[in-house]
Amino acid sequence: MDIDKICTLLINALHETSYDESTIFNYHGVIRRFKTFSNRRGETEYTPDFGKTYADDVVSAKTGKFSLNRYHSQGRFIRLLDSYYHTGIFDFSTKSRGRVAPNNQNHKVIYQEYGSFLRELYTNENTARFYEYEMYCLLQYMESLRVVDIADLSTAMIIRYIQNSKLNRQRAILCGLRRIFEYLKRDDLFASIAGVHAQRVKRIIPVLTDDEQQSIKALIESGEISLRDSAIVTMGLTVGIRACDLIRLRLKDINWHNETISFYQSKTGNMVCLPLTPAVGNALARYIAEERPETAHDNIFVRQLAPHGPFADHAACHSIVSGVFKKIGISKDGRIFGMHMLRHNAASTMVRNAVPIETIAAILGHSSPDTTDIYITTDEQKLKECVLPMSGISTEVHP
Repeated sequence: MDIDKICTLLINALHETSYDESTIFNYHGVIRRFKTFSNRRGETEYTPDFGKTYADDVVSAKTGKFSLNRYHSQGRFIRLLDSYYHTGIFDFSTKSRGRVAPNNQNHKVIYQEYGSFLRELYTNENTARFYEYEMYCLLQYMESLRVVDIADLSTAMIIRYIQNSKLNRQRAILCGLRRIFEYLKRDDLFASIAGVHAQRVKRIIPVLTDDEQQSIKALIESGEISLRDSAIVTMGLTVGIRACDLIRLRLKDINWHNETISFYQSKTGNMVCLPLTPAVGNALARYIAEERPETAHDNIFVRQLAPHGPFADHAACHSIVSGVFKKIGISKDGRIFGMHMLRHNAASTMVRNAVPIETIAAILGHSSPDTTDIYITTDEQKLKECVLPMSGISTEVHP
């Protein structure tokens, strides 16, 4: 396939897909470098093998060092050319980050077999990935000990593995190890951790102050952020939807007549029916009618720049919310940012407004109201009412 022709077709496709002019300008620069690279090697025909040679040329001629910009721009460019070479269509879909995998070949086989087992056991992909990641971490630990065969795992190794892990990881590690030992049919290892319990820290969940909430609402009303970002933040503040669920929402999930949003949660698989409050409904309606780009995808929220497809992952929501916080000067102060922060805040607001805990659990999608009890700690006034009076307590010292 002629190099000049395929590059021209790419530029035309970028225009047809409504890519931003600045992005197209950057592609022109990549193409110029690619053609110079090709001329130096006497190549006029494009092949994937030659494309890989260019994609791997990521050392700057000026500095003699690895160029991160070249790595990303040239890699993306060659993926587009390869997609056209093989299918006749440029694949503009965003590339999700790949899952981690062990380097050791034997460990890689174990990891893949365990992943297949998990996906037969669990219908929820997030659950499968949680347990899969714990297997990856265990295999990496084995690699550090130069242990190749998983049958050589001993009780002493497992205890050291747990002892050397961070406190905030131990609950997940123990949960993952139990599933792994069941899969391996290693009753001896399962019994060795049966009585081990990770420390569980109970803390008051940090939320936004009233002033911070008012600042966010004022920013939304000012029109200084996009309608899409306004709708995302409003949904987080009002109904506490998780980022992983928000990016998967479809237009058909909104029932404008019944004023609800219904979907199956990614984390639990439970059906959740959220109230379409006036604030959420108006924010979504404005975004869909006035700003949402034309796209073949039915996701409610899509990328503003071409290709107008779904977000690659929920990290996009974290970036949006963090950007809003930064814009109005909300400092982190040890708190978590992103959609999870808004979820905590939505729950605490409902608690302070005396919404029944069962209703809050239903909106958040918790399987049990007991999971929602932790948000009671965010209501300082109610906590003060629980404090027992000190009067009447004897000051005498008894032997």
